[in-house]
Amino acid sequence: MAAVRTSVDRLLGRRSETRRMPPVLLLGETGTGKGLLAKLLHHGSPRHAAPLVELNCAAIPETMLEAELFGYERGAFTDAREAKAGLFQAARGGTLFLDEVALLSTTLQGKVLKVIEDHTVRRLGSTRAEAVDVWIIAATSDDLHRRAQEGRFREDLYHRLAVVTFDLPPLRERGTDVAILAERFLIDACRDYGLPRKRFSPDAQAALLAYSWPGNVRELANVMERVVLLFDGPVISREALDLPVGARGRAAAPEVPAEAPGSASERRQRELLAALETTDWNISHAAQRLQISRNTVKARMQRYGLRPAATPAVARLAAASERPAPATAGVDPRPAGVVLWESRRLTLLRAEVSPAEGDPRWGADETFGVVVEKIRMFGGRVEDVSLRAVTGVFGLDVIDDAARRAANAALAIVRMRRERDGGPRVTLAIHVAELLVARLPGGTAIDVKSKRDVSAALESLGEHALSSGVIVSGAAARFLSRRFELVPLETSPRHAAPIFRLVGRERAGFVPFADGGIFVGRNYDLEMAQRRLAVATSGYGQVFSVIGEPGIGKSRLLYEFRRMIADRGYRVLETYCPSHGAAFPFLPIIDMVRSLFDFGDAEDPRSVREAVSQSADRFGQALAADNLPATLALLDALPADDPLRLLPPAQRR
Repeated sequence: MAAVRTSVDRLLGRRSETRRMPPVLLLGETGTGKGLLAKLLHHGSPRHAAPLVELNCAAIPETMLEAELFGYERGAFTDAREAKAGLFQAARGGTLFLDEVALLSTTLQGKVLKVIEDHTVRRLGSTRAEAVDVWIIAATSDDLHRRAQEGRFREDLYHRLAVVTFDLPPLRERGTDVAILAERFLIDACRDYGLPRKRFSPDAQAALLAYSWPGNVRELANVMERVVLLFDGPVISREALDLPVGARGRAAAPEVPAEAPGSASERRQRELLAALETTDWNISHAAQRLQISRNTVKARMQRYGLRPAATPAVARLAAASERPAPATAGVDPRPAGVVLWESRRLTLLRAEVSPAEGDPRWGADETFGVVVEKIRMFGGRVEDVSLRAVTGVFGLDVIDDAARRAANAALAIVRMRRERDGGPRVTLAIHVAELLVARLPGGTAIDVKSKRDVSAALESLGEHALSSGVIVSGAAARFLSRRFELVPLETSPRHAAPIFRLVGRERAGFVPFADGGIFVGRNYDLEMAQRRLAVATSGYGQVFSVIGEPGIGKSRLLYEFRRMIADRGYRVLETYCPSHGAAFPFLPIIDMVRSLFDFGDAEDPRSVREAVSQSADRFGQALAADNLPATLALLDALPADDPLRLLPPAQRR
């Protein structure tokens, strides 16, 4: 770190009257302080009076990243109602910090290279280029030089970014800096929360130095804050630190030969591979062992190309034909040519398209396309297609929410058709049944006779659909009644089993069972949540995480906490991240906006836009002038049911 500081001083000491600064590349593991160093470089440079604009390349979907970087003109794409400057233009005269630059797509890499070389940028939809004066600071936790050599990152862009390079060492290589930083973070946390000073016992200091800190300085700061909040005594012991032990500690870290060469990226790859193999490729357990998030594990698996079949151990299992080997993370250990049959509970969704009046073909192809798109979007597989119907199956991949996925897909189809007036009528039927499934090399297939029987049941359900809607069989209703609103329908004597109509979207969060149940044994957790709420209302924002295995009661805990504070005047916004929505990270935001403004499923897009814009404009007018009295007066003047009144009057200041 002393060498890094010396190099930074030399760079900033060579100030130029032209204010020109060379591109800088910051290397280091996650949590080593690359973002902090970027801010220090900017504030110590001749450009300190100009803006510092930061962009995390991993946090924005690739389809939006280009517009965010370069801006766009009005009409450049759908919903581009007015021109918008990009981040290169927003940072004019200052600094643009590109964090996790290794995750830029090849197309964007070429465009960023052109901006660096030509000092010009062209917005999407524009025919002219604009001059920009921006200092580029890039950062990555990956081995960018190796990626360039392997063709996974443009080599010309790498050399343009790496004019000046700073490599920040991980915390485990910084010796007694761990103790110094821990003491600093401990003092800061006690001061921020208004608590008396604390100190470490000798065994706690030894534990701090022995731990490998895979999350580096960020993890150390979080641990110190957690200790301050959860431990009441003046002396912090080793037990109070509650640091991970075993494979997560330094003493039992994955073995790496001392003579093995390699960069930090290679070391992370070996550690990740060891954790995945130890946990049978369970991403959650591997993330827990490495003390990183699931998303980080997934991103590194994709970056390093790690798959179960790519490891020698799994390859040996797959090749062992003399005896059956255990199934490992999707690897099929059967000898070639062997077909295994099993009974599996599957959910089937059938969409029947009725011709529009006057033109039997108008819109049919488009409607079929919508149905297929939604089935695949929610994790289903299109199983059968005819001239008038499409059948999708959910649950061929091992999932525990196949019925919920099918119901959400059906509701998405209904909403899509509702937005497009006219055209064919679509009736949908959902049924759950045990089907015989063959596990073939390279995939699965449903037994023909089983499929024929369930198709007859689906067609029978469709007969009850008098208008566009979703019909649910009694077998499927068992899996949907808790989270979806189901209305029973009258059936003919020929249909003895009950059937239902599916109405309304899925209820998010915890939904109590009909018979209720006493909530016991969680008083400590509820008290902890109340203490965090008290800290938040005093002005210190809080993130309270509830972690545990499925079915242990995480949602129930939050449900009971929400009931506990229901009469205190707080507004609770709730959303959830469905497993079928991994490719659409904006879905939780949509739910949050719905909750904030009390929007329903059938809300007109124009009314949604107007409601959000008007509410934001009222609040923004006062904030734009940086006028606190006017802002408070504006809040006091709002109607009692306005979404902006999130806090009681006494807490708004």
